[in-house]
Amino acid sequence: LQEFVQCTRHFILPQHRPILQWAYDQRMANATSLEFRGIVAFLLDGVPHHVAGGWHPSKKMAQRDAAERSLHFFVGKWGEQLLLAEGSKAKPFEPVAGASPVQDLRDFCRAHGPCGGSRPSWSHTVSEGEFTATITLSLLGVSHKFAGVAKARREDAYADAARRVLWYLQCPGYQHAFAPNPRSLAVTAKDIPSPPADWACDSAELEDLRKAERKTVLMRVQNRLQQEFAKQLKPGQSVWEWTYETDDADTAWPPLCRARVHVPTIGRTFVGDWVRGQRDAQAEASQLVAEHLDAAGGRDTRLPSRSASGLESEWSSEDGGERIGKWADVDVEAC
Repeated sequence: LQEFVQCTRHFILPQHRPILQWAYDQRMANATSLEFRGIVAFLLDGVPHHVAGGWHPSKKMAQRDAAERSLHFFVGKWGEQLLLAEGSKAKPFEPVAGASPVQDLRDFCRAHGPCGGSRPSWSHTVSEGEFTATITLSLLGVSHKFAGVAKARREDAYADAARRVLWYLQCPGYQHAFAPNPRSLAVTAKDIPSPPADWACDSAELEDLRKAERKTVLMRVQNRLQQEFAKQLKPGQSVWEWTYETDDADTAWPPLCRARVHVPTIGRTFVGDWVRGQRDAQAEASQLVAEHLDAAGGRDTRLPSRSASGLESEWSSEDGGERIGKWADVDVEAC
Protein backbone atom coordinates (compact mmCIF):
# COMPACT_ATOMS: atom_id res chain seq x y z
CA LEU A 1 0.00 0.00 0.00
CA GLN A 2 2.81 2.40 0.85
CA GLU A 3 4.46 1.78 -2.54
CA PHE A 4 1.15 2.42 -4.30
CA VAL A 5 0.60 5.72 -2.48
CA GLN A 6 4.20 6.79 -3.15
CA CYS A 7 3.76 6.18 -6.87
CA THR A 8 1.39 9.11 -7.22
CA ARG A 9 2.80 11.50 -9.83
CA HIS A 10 0.31 14.33 -9.61
CA PHE A 11 1.24 15.54 -6.12
CA ILE A 12 4.55 15.56 -4.24
CA LEU A 13 4.12 13.82 -0.89
CA PRO A 14 5.47 15.51 2.26
CA GLN A 15 8.82 14.14 3.41
CA HIS A 16 8.56 14.98 7.13
CA ARG A 17 6.16 12.23 8.19
CA PRO A 18 5.13 8.60 7.51
CA ILE A 19 3.36 7.90 4.22
CA LEU A 20 0.75 5.76 6.01
CA GLN A 21 -0.66 6.89 9.34
CA TRP A 22 -2.47 4.34 11.50
CA ALA A 23 -5.10 4.47 14.21
CA TYR A 24 -7.28 1.74 15.74
CA ASP A 25 -10.79 1.32 17.05
CA GLN A 26 -11.49 -1.41 19.58
CA ARG A 27 -14.56 -3.19 20.88
CA MET A 28 -15.32 -6.09 23.22
CA ALA A 29 -15.47 -9.38 21.29
CA ASN A 30 -16.79 -11.08 24.43
CA ALA A 31 -16.59 -10.53 28.19
CA THR A 32 -12.79 -10.91 28.31
CA SER A 33 -11.25 -10.17 24.89
CA LEU A 34 -10.98 -7.25 22.48
CA GLU A 35 -11.25 -6.86 18.71
CA PHE A 36 -9.46 -4.18 16.71
CA ARG A 37 -10.19 -2.31 13.50
CA GLY A 38 -7.37 -0.61 11.63
CA ILE A 39 -7.84 2.84 10.08
CA VAL A 40 -5.17 4.04 7.67
CA ALA A 41 -4.79 7.64 6.51
CA PHE A 42 -2.79 8.76 3.49
CA LEU A 43 -2.66 11.37 0.74
CA LEU A 44 -3.70 10.16 -2.70
CA ASP A 45 -3.13 12.70 -5.48
CA GLY A 46 -3.13 15.40 -2.82
CA VAL A 47 -6.48 14.41 -1.27
CA PRO A 48 -6.45 12.97 2.29
CA HIS A 49 -8.16 9.58 2.53
CA HIS A 50 -9.07 7.49 5.58
CA VAL A 51 -9.86 3.79 5.09
CA ALA A 52 -11.33 1.50 7.77
CA GLY A 53 -10.96 -2.27 7.62
CA GLY A 54 -12.77 -5.07 9.41
CA TRP A 55 -12.62 -6.33 13.01
CA HIS A 56 -9.81 -8.71 14.09
CA PRO A 57 -8.39 -10.15 17.34
CA SER A 58 -5.04 -8.31 17.02
CA LYS A 59 -3.86 -4.91 15.83
CA LYS A 60 -1.41 -6.54 13.41
CA MET A 61 -4.19 -8.49 11.70
CA ALA A 62 -6.40 -5.38 11.64
CA GLN A 63 -3.59 -3.35 10.07
CA ARG A 64 -2.96 -5.95 7.39
CA ASP A 65 -6.67 -6.22 6.62
CA ALA A 66 -7.09 -2.46 6.15
CA ALA A 67 -4.04 -2.36 3.85
CA GLU A 68 -5.25 -5.30 1.76
CA ARG A 69 -8.75 -3.86 1.43
CA SER A 70 -7.31 -0.50 0.38
CA LEU A 71 -5.22 -2.12 -2.34
CA HIS A 72 -8.11 -4.27 -3.50
CA PHE A 73 -10.28 -1.21 -3.86
CA PHE A 74 -7.90 1.36 -5.35
CA VAL A 75 -5.88 -1.01 -7.54
CA GLY A 76 -8.26 -3.91 -8.16
CA LYS A 77 -11.73 -2.42 -8.39
CA TRP A 78 -10.75 0.93 -9.89
CA GLY A 79 -8.38 -0.82 -12.29
CA GLU A 80 -11.21 -3.01 -13.54
CA GLN A 81 -13.46 0.02 -13.86
CA LEU A 82 -10.91 1.89 -15.99
CA LEU A 83 -10.65 -1.07 -18.36
CA LEU A 84 -14.44 -1.21 -18.67
CA ALA A 85 -14.60 2.53 -19.32
CA GLU A 86 -12.03 2.29 -22.14
CA GLY A 87 -14.20 -0.15 -24.04
CA SER A 88 -17.49 1.56 -23.28
CA LYS A 89 -19.45 3.40 -25.94
CA ALA A 90 -21.72 5.13 -23.46
CA LYS A 91 -22.36 8.82 -24.11
CA PRO A 92 -20.40 11.07 -21.71
CA PHE A 93 -22.44 12.79 -19.03
CA GLU A 94 -23.39 16.39 -19.79
CA PRO A 95 -24.54 18.68 -16.97
CA VAL A 96 -27.89 20.38 -17.57
CA ALA A 97 -27.47 24.09 -18.24
CA GLY A 98 -28.41 26.12 -15.16
CA ALA A 99 -28.60 23.10 -12.84
CA SER A 100 -27.17 23.41 -9.34
CA PRO A 101 -24.14 21.33 -8.28
CA VAL A 102 -26.44 19.31 -6.01
CA GLN A 103 -28.67 18.39 -8.95
CA ASP A 104 -25.65 17.71 -11.16
CA LEU A 105 -24.34 15.28 -8.57
CA ARG A 106 -27.66 13.42 -8.39
CA ASP A 107 -27.83 13.18 -12.18
CA PHE A 108 -24.19 12.18 -12.51
CA CYS A 109 -24.52 9.40 -9.92
CA ARG A 110 -27.45 7.92 -11.83
CA ALA A 111 -25.33 7.78 -15.00
CA HIS A 112 -21.88 7.06 -13.56
CA GLY A 113 -21.03 3.35 -13.61
CA PRO A 114 -19.08 3.17 -10.33
CA CYS A 115 -22.10 4.59 -8.46
CA GLY A 116 -24.22 1.64 -9.57
CA GLY A 117 -27.25 3.88 -9.91
CA SER A 118 -27.25 4.75 -6.23
CA ARG A 119 -28.10 8.25 -5.07
CA PRO A 120 -26.00 10.32 -2.67
CA SER A 121 -27.34 11.03 0.79
CA TRP A 122 -26.74 14.26 2.67
CA SER A 123 -26.22 15.43 6.22
CA HIS A 124 -24.66 18.45 7.88
CA THR A 125 -23.27 19.74 11.13
CA VAL A 126 -23.48 23.26 12.55
CA SER A 127 -20.61 24.89 14.42
CA GLU A 128 -20.41 28.55 15.42
CA GLY A 129 -23.29 29.36 13.10
CA GLU A 130 -21.70 27.76 10.02
CA PHE A 131 -22.80 24.64 8.13
CA THR A 132 -20.55 21.80 6.96
CA ALA A 133 -22.12 19.28 4.59
CA THR A 134 -21.26 15.59 4.34
CA ILE A 135 -22.15 13.38 1.37
CA THR A 136 -22.45 9.60 1.70
CA LEU A 137 -22.05 7.82 -1.62
CA SER A 138 -21.52 4.22 -2.75
CA LEU A 139 -18.64 3.77 -5.20
CA LEU A 140 -17.97 0.30 -6.59
CA GLY A 141 -19.98 -1.16 -3.72
CA VAL A 142 -18.04 0.66 -0.99
CA SER A 143 -19.57 3.40 1.15
CA HIS A 144 -17.70 6.71 0.99
CA LYS A 145 -18.13 9.93 2.93
CA PHE A 146 -17.01 13.29 1.57
CA ALA A 147 -16.88 16.53 3.52
CA GLY A 148 -17.03 20.10 2.29
CA VAL A 149 -15.96 23.28 4.07
CA ALA A 150 -17.93 25.45 6.47
CA LYS A 151 -20.35 27.94 4.91
CA ALA A 152 -22.70 30.54 6.35
CA ARG A 153 -25.76 29.00 4.63
CA ARG A 154 -26.77 25.36 4.44
CA GLU A 155 -27.51 25.62 0.71
CA ASP A 156 -23.99 26.92 0.08
CA ALA A 157 -22.48 24.12 2.17
CA TYR A 158 -24.38 21.48 0.16
CA ALA A 159 -23.35 23.08 -3.14
CA ASP A 160 -19.72 23.25 -2.02
CA ALA A 161 -19.62 19.58 -1.01
CA ALA A 162 -21.32 18.57 -4.28
CA ARG A 163 -18.77 20.51 -6.35
CA ARG A 164 -15.92 18.81 -4.52
CA VAL A 165 -17.33 15.33 -5.10
CA LEU A 166 -17.97 16.11 -8.77
CA TRP A 167 -14.37 17.27 -9.07
CA TYR A 168 -13.12 14.16 -7.23
CA LEU A 169 -15.03 11.95 -9.67
CA GLN A 170 -13.89 14.10 -12.63
CA CYS A 171 -17.41 14.85 -13.81
CA PRO A 172 -17.40 16.74 -17.16
CA GLY A 173 -17.57 20.44 -16.48
CA TYR A 174 -15.98 20.09 -13.03
CA GLN A 175 -12.56 18.59 -13.86
CA HIS A 176 -10.76 21.86 -13.19
CA ALA A 177 -12.97 23.27 -10.43
CA PHE A 178 -10.36 22.56 -7.74
CA ALA A 179 -6.72 21.65 -7.28
CA PRO A 180 -4.95 19.97 -4.32
CA ASN A 181 -3.82 22.53 -1.77
CA PRO A 182 -0.10 22.11 -0.88
CA ARG A 183 -0.54 24.45 2.11
CA SER A 184 -3.41 22.59 3.75
CA LEU A 185 -3.02 20.99 7.19
CA ALA A 186 -3.33 17.58 5.56
CA VAL A 187 0.01 18.30 3.86
CA THR A 188 1.90 20.51 6.31
CA ALA A 189 0.86 19.12 9.74
CA LYS A 190 2.57 16.26 11.54
CA ASP A 191 -0.59 14.15 11.25
CA ILE A 192 -3.35 14.11 8.67
CA PRO A 193 -6.40 15.62 10.44
CA SER A 194 -8.77 12.95 11.71
CA PRO A 195 -12.31 12.56 10.33
CA PRO A 196 -15.32 12.79 12.67
CA ALA A 197 -14.98 10.23 15.43
CA ASP A 198 -18.08 8.22 14.43
CA TRP A 199 -17.53 8.24 10.66
CA ALA A 200 -17.08 4.44 10.36
CA CYS A 201 -19.65 3.30 12.96
CA ASP A 202 -23.30 2.47 12.93
CA SER A 203 -25.26 2.89 16.17
CA ALA A 204 -24.63 -0.71 17.34
CA GLU A 205 -20.88 -0.49 16.71
CA LEU A 206 -20.74 2.89 18.39
CA GLU A 207 -22.14 1.45 21.62
CA ASP A 208 -19.72 -1.52 21.42
CA LEU A 209 -16.78 0.86 21.09
CA ARG A 210 -17.99 2.92 24.05
CA LYS A 211 -18.26 -0.21 26.20
CA ALA A 212 -14.72 -1.23 25.23
CA GLU A 213 -13.47 2.26 26.03
CA ARG A 214 -15.01 2.24 29.48
CA LYS A 215 -13.64 -1.22 30.31
CA THR A 216 -10.11 -0.67 29.06
CA VAL A 217 -9.36 3.03 29.57
CA LEU A 218 -7.62 2.47 32.92
CA MET A 219 -5.31 -0.23 31.54
CA ARG A 220 -4.53 1.67 28.33
CA VAL A 221 -3.69 4.96 30.01
CA GLN A 222 -1.54 3.22 32.63
CA ASN A 223 0.39 1.36 29.90
CA ARG A 224 0.82 4.59 27.99
CA LEU A 225 2.22 6.40 31.02
CA GLN A 226 4.62 3.53 31.69
CA GLN A 227 5.87 3.63 28.08
CA GLU A 228 6.21 7.39 27.78
CA PHE A 229 7.84 8.01 31.18
CA ALA A 230 9.75 4.76 31.72
CA LYS A 231 13.08 6.60 32.10
CA GLN A 232 11.70 8.98 34.73
CA LEU A 233 10.13 6.34 36.98
CA LYS A 234 12.12 5.01 39.93
CA PRO A 235 12.16 1.25 40.61
CA GLY A 236 8.84 0.24 42.14
CA GLN A 237 7.30 3.68 41.64
CA SER A 238 3.68 3.76 40.49
CA VAL A 239 2.85 5.89 37.45
CA TRP A 240 -0.04 7.49 39.35
CA GLU A 241 -1.56 7.91 42.80
CA TRP A 242 -5.31 7.61 43.44
CA THR A 243 -7.66 9.08 46.05
CA TYR A 244 -11.46 9.03 46.15
CA GLU A 245 -14.35 11.08 47.51
CA THR A 246 -17.85 9.79 48.16
CA ASP A 247 -21.08 11.71 48.71
CA ASP A 248 -22.12 11.00 52.29
CA ALA A 249 -25.64 12.25 51.57
CA ASP A 250 -26.16 9.74 48.77
CA THR A 251 -28.06 6.61 49.83
CA ALA A 252 -28.17 4.83 46.45
CA TRP A 253 -25.87 1.96 45.43
CA PRO A 254 -23.27 2.14 44.09
CA PRO A 255 -22.63 5.48 45.77
CA LEU A 256 -21.62 8.67 43.99
CA CYS A 257 -17.87 8.80 43.76
CA ARG A 258 -15.24 11.19 42.41
CA ALA A 259 -11.66 10.11 41.68
CA ARG A 260 -8.54 12.24 41.95
CA VAL A 261 -5.32 11.00 40.32
CA HIS A 262 -1.87 12.53 40.66
CA VAL A 263 0.74 11.79 37.97
CA PRO A 264 4.16 12.59 39.49
CA THR A 265 6.11 12.42 36.21
CA ILE A 266 4.19 15.37 34.77
CA GLY A 267 3.40 17.10 38.06
CA ARG A 268 -0.35 17.23 37.41
CA THR A 269 -3.46 16.19 39.32
CA PHE A 270 -6.69 15.33 37.50
CA VAL A 271 -10.15 15.28 39.10
CA GLY A 272 -12.98 13.43 37.39
CA ASP A 273 -16.73 14.05 37.52
CA TRP A 274 -19.11 12.58 40.09
CA VAL A 275 -20.31 9.18 38.85
CA ARG A 276 -21.69 6.04 40.42
CA GLY A 277 -19.07 3.53 41.51
CA GLN A 278 -15.31 3.71 42.02
CA ARG A 279 -14.52 1.94 38.74
CA ASP A 280 -16.41 4.47 36.65
CA ALA A 281 -14.85 7.28 38.69
CA GLN A 282 -11.41 5.93 37.81
CA ALA A 283 -12.40 5.77 34.15
CA GLU A 284 -13.51 9.42 34.20
CA ALA A 285 -10.22 10.62 35.66
CA SER A 286 -8.18 8.33 33.39
CA GLN A 287 -9.85 9.85 30.36
CA LEU A 288 -8.69 13.30 31.51
CA VAL A 289 -5.12 12.00 31.70
CA ALA A 290 -5.44 10.55 28.18
CA GLU A 291 -6.74 13.86 26.82
CA HIS A 292 -3.79 15.67 28.41
CA LEU A 293 -1.34 13.22 26.80
CA ASP A 294 -3.08 13.60 23.42
CA ALA A 295 -2.82 17.37 23.64
CA ALA A 296 0.88 17.10 24.49
CA GLY A 297 1.51 15.04 21.35
CA GLY A 298 1.08 11.52 20.00
CA ARG A 299 -1.86 9.54 18.63
CA ASP A 300 -3.96 6.98 20.36
CA THR A 301 -7.19 5.11 19.85
CA ARG A 302 -10.02 7.63 20.08
CA LEU A 303 -13.48 7.02 21.50
CA PRO A 304 -16.10 7.45 18.77
CA SER A 305 -18.94 9.75 19.75
CA ARG A 306 -22.09 10.83 18.01
CA SER A 307 -21.85 14.28 16.50
CA ALA A 308 -24.21 17.07 17.46
CA SER A 309 -26.26 16.51 14.34
CA GLY A 310 -26.68 12.77 14.98
CA LEU A 311 -24.53 11.97 11.93
CA GLU A 312 -24.08 8.23 11.54
CA SER A 313 -22.16 6.04 9.12
CA GLU A 314 -23.89 3.46 6.97
CA TRP A 315 -21.21 0.80 6.74
CA SER A 316 -22.74 -2.69 6.70
CA SER A 317 -21.81 -6.33 6.17
CA GLU A 318 -21.24 -7.70 2.70
CA ASP A 319 -20.70 -11.40 1.92
CA GLY A 320 -19.99 -12.15 5.56
CA GLY A 321 -17.31 -9.49 6.03
CA GLU A 322 -17.32 -5.78 6.71
CA ARG A 323 -17.01 -3.39 3.83
CA ILE A 324 -14.15 -0.98 3.97
CA GLY A 325 -15.29 2.52 4.74
CA LYS A 326 -13.66 5.56 3.19
CA TRP A 327 -13.60 9.16 4.30
CA ALA A 328 -12.17 11.78 2.00
CA ASP A 329 -11.54 15.33 3.18
CA VAL A 330 -11.60 17.06 -0.20
CA ASP A 331 -9.21 19.74 1.06
CA VAL A 332 -8.48 21.54 -2.21
CA GLU A 333 -8.36 25.04 -3.62
CA ALA A 334 -10.83 26.46 -6.11
CA CYS A 335 -9.30 27.12 -9.51
